[in-house]
Amino acid sequence: MDKFKPLMEAHEFHDKLLEGRLTRRQAHAVLASAGVGTAAMATGAGSARADGTNVMMLTWGGYDDPAFASEYAAEFGSPPSYSLFADQAEALAKIRAGFDADVAFPCISKIQTWNDAGVIAPMDLSMLSHWDELLPALTTLPTANTPDGAPLFAPIDWGQTSVLFRADLAPEYVDNQTWGILWDEKYAGRLGAIEAVEDHYNIAAIYMGIDFLDMNQEEIQLVGDKLREQIPLLRMVTGDTTSLTQALFSGELIATSAWNGMMLTASQEMEQQGTQGQYVWMKPKEGALTWVCGLTISPTTKDRGTWEQAHALINAYLAADSQNYELTNWGYGVANAKAYDGVSEEYLTSIGLGLPVEDFLADGAFSAHQQHYGEIVNLYDEILAGM
Repeated sequence: MDKFKPLMEAHEFHDKLLEGRLTRRQAHAVLASAGVGTAAMATGAGSARADGTNVMMLTWGGYDDPAFASEYAAEFGSPPSYSLFADQAEALAKIRAGFDADVAFPCISKIQTWNDAGVIAPMDLSMLSHWDELLPALTTLPTANTPDGAPLFAPIDWGQTSVLFRADLAPEYVDNQTWGILWDEKYAGRLGAIEAVEDHYNIAAIYMGIDFLDMNQEEIQLVGDKLREQIPLLRMVTGDTTSLTQALFSGELIATSAWNGMMLTASQEMEQQGTQGQYVWMKPKEGALTWVCGLTISPTTKDRGTWEQAHALINAYLAADSQNYELTNWGYGVANAKAYDGVSEEYLTSIGLGLPVEDFLADGAFSAHQQHYGEIVNLYDEILAGM
């Protein structure tokens, strides 16, 4: 048998994963070199916690903004600790590897998977004073609660994944709004995509008219083939939405998949430059992707003595002031009804949002629990590795 040098020694892999120094794609590459997958990783006892008593949140980049946790910091005298992830598969892998996160920030589409993995616990509503201020449509989503009604998921934000494009450079798509622009060979080398399996892969399924929530084996491969067809056309595939937006502004990109916050930035750019209409948020005829994301609490917080603090942190993110900050500065829909006071319908429409939230979510392909998710993650990584 041929011997090979592993990409990384086991102790080095474990340490780097816990410290947030590995992306999901790097983690998969190391695991694949050892002949195992993410699902095979054992839960360890390590911790990257900087302070043994402080609450640790595992979250998307940017959600460590102090404005989100100001209520928590006022109560406890300092902000929580944070560790960042690029997508939800990476986050779950990190927790399974032993990372001690008290609070995490997945989306509703992964709650069943995380609950089955035993990494989330029901919350105590008596500790969440802002819960009754939330939009009921978001607290009653499928998989959000236990069978007896205890919440597993505290909704924070919601929105769309769609296309943001340069109307001045691709005028033919102004009246023909379709995901097909991201497969248009005419714009090869000037297209972008958000690097997240829940967005990138599922967008290809929507474009093909395939229900991404429950695909058979043939459909999974067909969608994978559609992505392989697209990859040579893309200039950028990244989770860094700032880079994607700036590339649009410079003309390096003509179109990219996008979240609502990118449209807010584009709207501000048009206002500053006097170029209204230059950047367009699509309403794809095949349907946009809609989503809801929020917070979960770890069952290990009781053992660590952080149960109450973890609830206080979740409560801070649910507060109207925190939620209004996200709505008006980040451009995402939020869960707290009070956060919309003084916010115009015109503003919501300008960034691709709309109320009532239940109608908005139903108007697109909603990102709910997805069958065969692990297989799809592995296929997506394989496709990106071939770039």
